[in-house]
Amino acid sequence: TSFGVVAQNIPAGVVASSELYDRIVSQSELQKVTLPPFAKKLQEMLGGGVVLGHIYNIAPMSGIGKTSVVNEFIYHWIFHSPYTVGVVSMELNAGQYGEAMLSRHIQQKLARLTVDEKAQTLNTEFVKSKATELFFKEDGSPRFFLVDDRDGTVDQLKHTIEEMIIGSGVKLVVLDVLQDIMEGMTNEEQGLFMKWIKSMIKSHNVCFVLINHMRKKQDGTSTSKVDESDIHGSSTILKSASANILLTRDKGAEDEIKRNTTEVTLSKNRLLGDTGPAGRLYYDKMTHVIHDFDDYFVNGDIKEF
Repeated sequence: TSFGVVAQNIPAGVVASSELYDRIVSQSELQKVTLPPFAKKLQEMLGGGVVLGHIYNIAPMSGIGKTSVVNEFIYHWIFHSPYTVGVVSMELNAGQYGEAMLSRHIQQKLARLTVDEKAQTLNTEFVKSKATELFFKEDGSPRFFLVDDRDGTVDQLKHTIEEMIIGSGVKLVVLDVLQDIMEGMTNEEQGLFMKWIKSMIKSHNVCFVLINHMRKKQDGTSTSKVDESDIHGSSTILKSASANILLTRDKGAEDEIKRNTTEVTLSKNRLLGDTGPAGRLYYDKMTHVIHDFDDYFVNGDIKEF
């Protein structure tokens, strides 16, 4: 250690203060995982991105278009994360997930094509080269990993995730959607699952990004405000995270711009303490691209609804 003499007879699991400076130095060397350009305000409030050793909750309001936003985050991380990404997709199997990501990469929705059109498209040299670019790194290794065994028990899923972390070197784990994994669990069992995630973070120095369902509002309105307590399931979900990120959109707005604008709120930020509005995302339905609202609209008059 850099200072003084290390204390003797230190029990297992106890760290002497004489070791803390070295721990601080080691922590400071961890690279931050940046967010997509459209989430630059959120990235700023998080101190430059997400870091290993933490849980991040992303909680979109029901019917907001969660898949588009979440896939953009994952797509960015696949190419720009300094750490290997592992995805647990509870809504799509491996073939469906691969098709969704490839559609994003070639900027053409393969799901819209007929069977013959899709086969013809996939057989082109352009799409084959883009698939290689998406699924393989320059050295030929996999660009990311996907858990495909979604029908086993929760214990089997936990074992698979642990094997992916240890055996494949995954450091950034995305669970999409957390509540689908916890379906049928009691609050106590959900608490135990979150305890397992925290133990994985501590033992393997990884980061978990949890995509969450929100409870539907009783009044059924599309303009209802939400807060982190609306995250579906046990309160241990929101309490365990270092940051809770909420996404809301007025789906019923008459104004088309407002209807396609998602507001981001950082309701919890254990890392820096900075909370509140964290930017706005605008979805351009013509190009299917998400933008930072303020960057997209340079005319200040259009920024206020």
